Amino acid sequence: MTDLFVEDIGDQSAPPLLYLHGGPGTGAYDFVLYQREWLRDHVRLIAIDQRGVLRSPEIAENEEFGLQRLIEDIEGVRKSLGITKWSVLGHSFGGYLGVAYANAYPSSIVKLIFENATFDLGLSARSLLQGAALEYARMQNGDMVVKCLHAAYCSAETPTSELWAHFTDLTNGLRENRNFLYVHGLNPDFFEQMAAESPLPNEAWSKAGTHQRKLFEEGKVFRSLLSSIPSHPTLLLKGKFDYVMGLDQVHAYMSSNSATELVMFENSAHFSHAEEASSFARVVSDYLKADI
Repeated sequence: MTDLFVEDIGDQSAPPLLYLHGGPGTGAYDFVLYQREWLRDHVRLIAIDQRGVLRSPEIAENEEFGLQRLIEDIEGVRKSLGITKWSVLGHSFGGYLGVAYANAYPSSIVKLIFENATFDLGLSARSLLQGAALEYARMQNGDMVVKCLHAAYCSAETPTSELWAHFTDLTNGLRENRNFLYVHGLNPDFFEQMAAESPLPNEAWSKAGTHQRKLFEEGKVFRSLLSSIPSHPTLLLKGKFDYVMGLDQVHAYMSSNSATELVMFENSAHFSHAEEASSFARVVSDYLKADI
């Protein structure tokens, strides 16, 4: 296992909670920034920058890397910390990774928590394209409204990898309005401002492109996990204005796992842990303390 950047925060005797960031390639910096003080008195928060991301070593072009390597990294961190079992909180793509990890190592997990997660990138792309159509409507760009809706509704046979590429291309035209797809309760540019004000160099924030590109080239992340939902007790955390975890994915997850609860955050979109930080921490802490 390569060296990874790991933060271990809070009382060592508290319930251990692993945070898996999304992106792919976003890093754990924002979650720790907004949740450290809220969670540290209730859980042992363990947050990692995944391989090739932010403060972890860069991935070499000739390095073998894919979804399974991320799964093995997670299990390697658990063993290196001497933790028998832990709960996992996955945000966005971190939810996909969390499900994949839970399926690979079910005995390592107590509970699962997923914040505005994707379990099917194709469904997330379609939902985000619907949101993009609304943003283009606000911009009075009817041509792009039609293109986004066509991609979302009229391309049922399009492979997920192509659909994701369509989503990326079609939303580039939103420019600064693109952030409205992800942020509701904060300044839409909060993530960029946070990165600019952080003590980390620009190179750290930009190097994750290799991480994402290699995952997409491998292609495993484009497979839906909705047919292999784990049976662990699960809490789904959804921002009311989030597009990534659409209600179709919520329904599919809850239909497959009866031990699933859903909590809605009324004043947030994709980053509920930042947009409604105190409420988010309270819900997470209460859930981890509750008996299974």
